[in-house]
Amino acid sequence: MVRTFLKRTLLVTAVLAALPSASFAQSLDLSIDRDGPRLEYRDGDRRYDERRRGCSERQAIRVARYFGMRDPAIQSVTRRSVVVDGIGSRGEFTALRLANREGCPRIG
Repeated sequence: MVRTFLKRTLLVTAVLAALPSASFAQSLDLSIDRDGPRLEYRDGDRRYDERRRGCSERQAIRVARYFGMRDPAIQSVTRRSVVVDGIGSRGEFTALRLANREGCPRIG
C-alpha cells in the first residue's frame, strides 16, 4: 500500500515536471463595487486595465490646495492630465497641470 502510494506520487511529480511551465501573467480578479460583484479575466499588465485609477477631481483640488492655490476649480480633464485653475499664493490667477494617474503628480 505504501509502495503504491509512493509510485503514484512519483508518477504525478514526473508528469508535472514534464509539463511546460505556464506564464502567470494572466489572472482572474473578483471585485465588488457599487455596481455589485464583478469577475474579470486580466491578461497582461495591470497598467492597461480599463478601470485604471487616475487622479480624481477631489484629489486634484486637494493637491492644488497643498501647493497654495486658493479657490481651486477643475478647468479640464483629459486622458493624460487634469488642469486646475485658481488664485495663487501671491493673488495672481494661475493654472496647475497634474498627471491623470494615481497620486496626481505635478507636471506643469
